[in-house]
This record gives sequence, C-alpha cells and structure tokens, in this order.
Amino acid sequence: MTETIKQYLDEKKGVATVMAARALNVPERDVVRALDEQSFEVSVSRFNEIMDDISEWGEILMIVSNGSVICEVSGGLPKGSYSHGMFNLHSDTSSIGGHLMAHKFDSIHFVSRPFMGRESLSVQVYDKDGNAAFKIHVGRDEKYELKQDQVAKFHALKKRMMQ
Repeated sequence: MTETIKQYLDEKKGVATVMAARALNVPERDVVRALDEQSFEVSVSRFNEIMDDISEWGEILMIVSNGSVICEVSGGLPKGSYSHGMFNLHSDTSSIGGHLMAHKFDSIHFVSRPFMGRESLSVQVYDKDGNAAFKIHVGRDEKYELKQDQVAKFHALKKRMMQ
C-alpha cells in the first residue's frame, strides 16, 4: 500500500494528508509514514518532552479534525499535566485548552511538507487507529511567513528526538 500512497502523493502534489487518506481509504498515519524524508516518526513515549518543549514556542496553530470538522486554534500551548487519566491543557491566557487522552496515542511525527504552496512545519500526533489526534503547526507572522524563531525551535526539537 505504501507504493500506492507514494504514487498518489506524487500525482496530487500538495494534497492534504487527510484528504489523501480519505481518497485512498487508509489511516492518515499511513500517508504521513509514506512521506519519507518529509516525515520523521518519534515514539509516543517522548510525548511529555515534546509537549513541554512546544509550550515554550509562543503562539502556534493547533488543528484538530474529525470526519466532519477541521478546527484551527491559535495561541500559546499551555504546559500540560496529568489528572483523571488525561493530559490536561489549561491556561487563563491561551485560547488552547482541553483534555487529551494520551493513553490512546500511538505515534508522533515531525512533518516538513509544503502546503498550499508554502513551507509548513508541524508536529502531528496519531492515535492507535492511525487517525490524527491533533497537529501543532509552527506559527506564522503578519506576512504569513513561518516564525523563524519557531522554525529553529522545531528543528532543534526534531534533532533532539533523532538522538
């Protein structure tokens, strides 16, 4: 199936991974894994470390989607903590908040892939069924360019995860 996914992505340059997954009737994680050098997979055991690091980046874009909705929220990622079996995000100053069922997560991917003709960098978390639990994208400035301080932080975190 990986070759079929790669062929589809080659033919449909820039297609969103979620749309490719739907078209091919495969889990989105399989599409992300087929991105080769554009995606680096990290063990979910590094979840806390990754989330702590991202909480220091400043305003990011968090995307949560399901079969009917794609919800995008910008803000600083709050430091999370565990309680009642969930990884909880709370902040009085950020629009990002909620309760993550981290025990259902299976993999984390650092994705460097153009989207809509622009460079895009994201950390994507997938559940055990291969669905995107959420995606955290490097923020953009007023000119819609990636925030260079976050680009450096993204690459530094990815490099640390590769060790």
